Amino acid sequence: MTPENPTISLRGKRILLVGATGVLGRGYAAAFAAEGASLCLADHPATDVLEYARELGVQGIAIDVASEPSVRSGVEAAFTALGGFDGVLNNAAVTGEALAKAGDAFAPFEEYSLALWQKTLDVNLTGTFLIAREAGRHLSSGASLVNVASVYGVVGPDHRIYEGQPFKSFAAYSASKSGVIGLTRWLATWWGPKGIRVNCVTPGGVFNGHNDRFVQAYANRTPLGRMADRSDLVGIMLYLLSDASSYCTGQNFVVDGGFTAW
Repeated sequence: MTPENPTISLRGKRILLVGATGVLGRGYAAAFAAEGASLCLADHPATDVLEYARELGVQGIAIDVASEPSVRSGVEAAFTALGGFDGVLNNAAVTGEALAKAGDAFAPFEEYSLALWQKTLDVNLTGTFLIAREAGRHLSSGASLVNVASVYGVVGPDHRIYEGQPFKSFAAYSASKSGVIGLTRWLATWWGPKGIRVNCVTPGGVFNGHNDRFVQAYANRTPLGRMADRSDLVGIMLYLLSDASSYCTGQNFVVDGGFTAW
């Protein structure tokens, strides 16, 4: 049962935030901490997740979501540190910029590396599965699991906006994020009888130091005429992890400035 007139509040909620040091993750972490959540931040061992957790005065743990043993031990440690989970935000993802260290992340599809394809799926889709599976052992009625997809898991990219850019959309990212949406719906029907909610958030393109040409091309493709700011995604996460969304499950919440409306 949820309280009458529930509010959008995370005060006292025990939240595991996976993927806490990226462009969006840092904003979620700061917002959740400010809301009074009992928070555990998790991210890859190569990130500054432990330092960032100390900075915010919350728990921190290193987890490589592409490694089953790491996810098993990390989620268990987070569960112990928090004394339970009221919510889990599954935000870890690999980007083309990160993949560039391992090969040509933006190669033409016809020449794309199987290794880079597999690495993308390992993090974005299999990692989401592993976190959900391990955290799911500890979720009970009233808990909320939120996965993160992308507009390119909903629609195909307009490749024209990437012309002349040092980066582009790549197929493995779209395929993995489509899979996240499908997994979300499956989990919602699996855990629904237990009162556990599972939803997905699909962000549009978020500004992260992009050059003016790309920003304008993306803005021209978006009804609201701009890229997202990282703060634009905080509200939906607060809502889905709070009791205010107690009757929401199996949904994909698209926060994209209207990008997918055209």
